[in-house]
Amino acid sequence: MYFLVMAQDKPGALERRLEHRQRHIDYWVGQGDTLKVAGAMLDSDSADAKPIGSSFLLEAENESAIRTLIAGDPFSTEGIFSEEIRIQPVRPAIGEWLPG
Repeated sequence: MYFLVMAQDKPGALERRLEHRQRHIDYWVGQGDTLKVAGAMLDSDSADAKPIGSSFLLEAENESAIRTLIAGDPFSTEGIFSEEIRIQPVRPAIGEWLPG
């Protein structure tokens, strides 16, 4: 099953986010096929937009597994993510990466 995750940062967390960014990336790269796509949520659509959270498309057996993964993310363990983490089951239907 697939899950769309939107994890909002705490206000004023930008400096800490940047400090722990590589650990965050390494953590998700280490999750292998679970991670389908991920990236920063931005405060605007301008060229100098700042990250305000993270979004993920993940594949896992259930929501509990997703919550465990998010809890292990350095942005969670370092207190960068707020409690505003939305986890929504989704059914992707179109995309080059989907099995035929």
